[in-house]
Amino acid sequence: MEIINHREWLSKPRYVYGIMTGTSVDAVDVAIALFSSNNYKHEFDIIATGNYDIPEEIRNLILKIFHEPVTISEVSQLNFALSRLYADSVINLCKESGFDIGKLDAVGIHGQTLWHEPEARYISDYKISSTYQAGSISALSIILNKIVVGDFRSADIANGGQGAPLVPIFDYEFLRDTNENRVALNIGGIANVTLLPANCKKTEVTAFDTGSGNVFIDMSVQKFFNLKYDKSGEIARTGNLIPELMNTLKSIPFITKKPPKSTGRELFSKDYFIRLLEEFGTENTKKQDFVRTFTEFTAWSIAENVRLFSINTNRIISSGGGTENTFLMEQLKKVLPEIQIDKSDKYGIPSDYKEALCFAYLAYLALGGLSGNIPSVTGASKETVLGVIALR
Repeated sequence: MEIINHREWLSKPRYVYGIMTGTSVDAVDVAIALFSSNNYKHEFDIIATGNYDIPEEIRNLILKIFHEPVTISEVSQLNFALSRLYADSVINLCKESGFDIGKLDAVGIHGQTLWHEPEARYISDYKISSTYQAGSISALSIILNKIVVGDFRSADIANGGQGAPLVPIFDYEFLRDTNENRVALNIGGIANVTLLPANCKKTEVTAFDTGSGNVFIDMSVQKFFNLKYDKSGEIARTGNLIPELMNTLKSIPFITKKPPKSTGRELFSKDYFIRLLEEFGTENTKKQDFVRTFTEFTAWSIAENVRLFSINTNRIISSGGGTENTFLMEQLKKVLPEIQIDKSDKYGIPSDYKEALCFAYLAYLALGGLSGNIPSVTGASKETVLGVIALR
């Protein structure tokens, strides 16, 4: 039974609001875009974008869930608190931009990833892979009186995939080129790439997480300097590389693992971070040396994955919070001198809001009955419509 008329949904342009909170837990990134379809060729116009701080109490609860034993009550409370926070972001951006919220056709939310474990393990006789993004879809739909689409990763995992990355469908549609071999790079808490060979078909797209993005950098500046992040890489620039730490980081098996692969704070965890500090911190080690080493490691791990798994890349198109780290981007250019590196802004996609736009797009696809995953990327057995839909 077709509850939503997919053909009718695709018959005219649709205003969709996208919401993203990532593993950096730094802010709620939001975007309103007008999507249209012409013979399944999609286009979008950006109406408004915004960035809203996560209240300290909510942020601390998220970080606590990442790193400490918690009660199911705390997880449940967060699930509903995020819905209120997301609703406020919708209302505030519409007010600030002058956009009539009544014209909004749907909302797409990624939710806050609290756990991502694509590698299967047994529970009773069941081989289980799992992922969990907090933020109640139903509650948000009721608060806003809007159609809301979320829980995008579960359908891919149910089809044997990693459930990540999901941005590649957006990269494929809007960043591939007829003549250039391109890599779309996003540096959030975790870094990921989409490999887009010239004039590629969807089945030829490869994408995966490369490893730590900002997560260890942020942890080190938070611990040593009481800052949320290293603005422009200014702290890292004053430090020196710790060779032994760098070699240990380089030996993490995930970095050179063949795709499909995805990861998160389960691997790049606070516990592991603390162990690294204890093992490699000496009386001669400066605090900024850790920031420098983690920054260089992020650049190296991205470059190593590009070298290992892409062929004759002409251009990297970067997005995400890490692109604002000038020192990090300098290091990336240093280890990949033969490749042109641009920000996605040059191609009409604001680097800070690409993921918010992507999840608006995934909601647009779901309501049109169109698949949102790429099996060659995630390892899923088939293409499938992603997301759970709350109809209000």
